[in-house]
Amino acid sequence: MASERPDVLVLGGGFAGLACAAALAEGGRRVLVLEKKPRLGGRAYSFGDPGVGEVDNGQHLFMACYRATRRFLKTIGTEDRLEIFPDVAVDYAESGGGRDRLDCPSWLPAPWHLAVGLLRLRGVPARDKAALLGFDQALKAMKKGPVPDGVERLTVREWLTGLGISRTFQTRFFDPAAIGILNETPERASAAGFVQALREMFFGGASGSRFALARVGLSELYTDAARAFVEARGGRVISTAKAAGLIAADGRVRGVVTDMGSRFEAEHVVSTLPPWDLKKLDLPAALRGPWEDLSPAPIVGATLKLDRPVMSERFIGLLGTETHWVFNKTRIQGLTGSGQVISVVISGAHAQVGRSPDAILAAMTRDLSACLPDFAKAKVSAAKLVKEPFATLSPVPGAEAKRPEPGSGMPGFSFAGDWTRTGLPATIESACASAFAAASRLTKGSGTK
Repeated sequence: MASERPDVLVLGGGFAGLACAAALAEGGRRVLVLEKKPRLGGRAYSFGDPGVGEVDNGQHLFMACYRATRRFLKTIGTEDRLEIFPDVAVDYAESGGGRDRLDCPSWLPAPWHLAVGLLRLRGVPARDKAALLGFDQALKAMKKGPVPDGVERLTVREWLTGLGISRTFQTRFFDPAAIGILNETPERASAAGFVQALREMFFGGASGSRFALARVGLSELYTDAARAFVEARGGRVISTAKAAGLIAADGRVRGVVTDMGSRFEAEHVVSTLPPWDLKKLDLPAALRGPWEDLSPAPIVGATLKLDRPVMSERFIGLLGTETHWVFNKTRIQGLTGSGQVISVVISGAHAQVGRSPDAILAAMTRDLSACLPDFAKAKVSAAKLVKEPFATLSPVPGAEAKRPEPGSGMPGFSFAGDWTRTGLPATIESACASAFAAASRLTKGSGTK
């Protein structure tokens, strides 16, 4: 029936796709979401495992400054499943059991609270901390607007070294921050994404730099609630529907055809597919462009069930190791029972993603034993490893200019997704920000028609 034809068809059922669908549905648009996989969640999902329980496909650390993400969760009624911590603190552990802590006083205004936190780091010599003045001035010069091309062409390592930040200081603070934010090593990642994230975190008020974690698995955080929200407003969400190409006529996109030959027509199509998937579709020539050269960065994570607690902190960054982060899922999710469940993450895992699960788990075990003395005494009763070869956009120098604007495209079609040019690195916040940007342009009638 003609009345069942959707106003907008959204490709992809991850954060960007579901946030866009929810925003459009809230604005009175009839929405159809197509997701190629049997489950929703895109590249940020969770699943149950009989050995370790709920597993995220990569532990995600949120921030209080994730305004678009929090708006999306509030819209679908799940913002309370995200816990924002009152303190701005990160604990670090290194081989031999040494510890350090970034502790930023919440009573100080931004960015002074960060400056005090950095000055308090014990593992960085006082003479190295003098370079913070130059770093602060450089960041303030880029407080707003696009990051200068000259900075975008530098890697994080080159930019920090050029500012006089010592390798010790980089190793003990800047590297873990860059790797965690960008899912890429400082030697590969452009400084642009790092600048974008730091100014959002530390120039939006001290409260914006507070960390947050989901009390539940990623899928429970948003997928079912978003589906229910869209469907309650006359929309549809279809899984196992893989797009094969766009239907176009007279210079306008008019729908999507799937790999099974099904045709779905709509007034407008919003694609939140990552570039490496989108470019495989049969697309009009007008949509082809430099964005097709963007490439992914992998992440490898493991959830371990232990016979005893090995950490009390919510999460710990590991210094000088192959493994980057350890999260205390027992504390974060309020799990009961003996022992402890932890989540372990290797970001920018180009060297690891091709290895066998046993080899990766052995490397994680070695790092955890070296940095957390109690881990060496613990028994791993169950483990679940997850590889995400296409986890995020790899933000190498030159990538920023290739990211299309969210909401841009051609008549009947809009780009969206974490990888589009939102002024942020490719994070969950970027995904949600792109979703609202694309939806806003359509709702206001200023989108690509």
